[in-house]
Amino acid sequence: MFKRKTSKVRNRHQVKMLKANVMSPRIFWFDVRHAMAQLFRMTLWLALLGALGYAVWLGVQHGLVENEEFMLKRIELSENPAVDEIRLLNVAGIDPAGSLFDCDVAEIEGRLRALPEISDVDVRREFPGTLFVDLKVREPMLWVANKGAGIMPRDRITGLLVDRSGIAFPCPRGIYDEALALPVIALGDGGQPLKAGARVDHPDFVRGMRLYSAAGAYTPDAELWIDTIWQHKSWASRMTTRDGMEVTFGHDNLKRQMSDLLAAVQHARDKGARIATITLIGSRNLPVTYQEAPPPKAILVEPPPVEVRPAIDPDLNHLLDR
Repeated sequence: MFKRKTSKVRNRHQVKMLKANVMSPRIFWFDVRHAMAQLFRMTLWLALLGALGYAVWLGVQHGLVENEEFMLKRIELSENPAVDEIRLLNVAGIDPAGSLFDCDVAEIEGRLRALPEISDVDVRREFPGTLFVDLKVREPMLWVANKGAGIMPRDRITGLLVDRSGIAFPCPRGIYDEALALPVIALGDGGQPLKAGARVDHPDFVRGMRLYSAAGAYTPDAELWIDTIWQHKSWASRMTTRDGMEVTFGHDNLKRQMSDLLAAVQHARDKGARIATITLIGSRNLPVTYQEAPPPKAILVEPPPVEVRPAIDPDLNHLLDR
């Protein structure tokens, strides 16, 4: 009888594959010649493309850039108090004797937007030779000062104005006289340093703006009678007015305090007096001092004209003496 197989025997065949590379000097030289031919053709194509590009560039230079018809003949600058024609040429890097094609609109707009006092810029070219530059200057709301940092109030050189978006910028020469009538918020230590072109980030400025806004809600001409606002204590701010009154406010209940201030000023006017100092933190018995009335001034009265009598004849005198 046959025995039953309990295991299977697997025969594995190993196949070895050999790859032979045949190389000869003749085949090597053929490969080198083929590679050199491809390199030569590629170099030739690149040279042709470079020559074509140079020819196009020369054509553009002679036909457009150096063409007298497209030279920069006129710059139309919008009326503004910050940038005149000379400053425009210096800041924007415009060559007045160059071509209109040399005026890169994007670059000119970028340089002008970098000026802190400029809020928006629109530059466009109109062929054959006109460049239009439309500038919008920031509208000042008030001054901001920090004497410790050398930023003085209402100073033409070191002073900084702030627009309604909270951006600080130097005062343009053309609006300085008008800006002198604007209030000042004086800052103390702490907060971010003031920087032209950046948003004012200072706790004293935030409190000062709250007080200024509260005054504006009661009187639309608050900017005309407020002189300076500053942080007096950690719990109080002070305001001076154009007529010399000094007012102390608490940080809370500004609406009630402003109402009390206006009522006190009106009461003093009715009595013919002027308030010197007033503290509005409490709701009753407000401490008030009054300005002393100035001494009366002498009024210069012109002397009466001297009557000039005509000379009397001596013979007439003799008759009158009789």
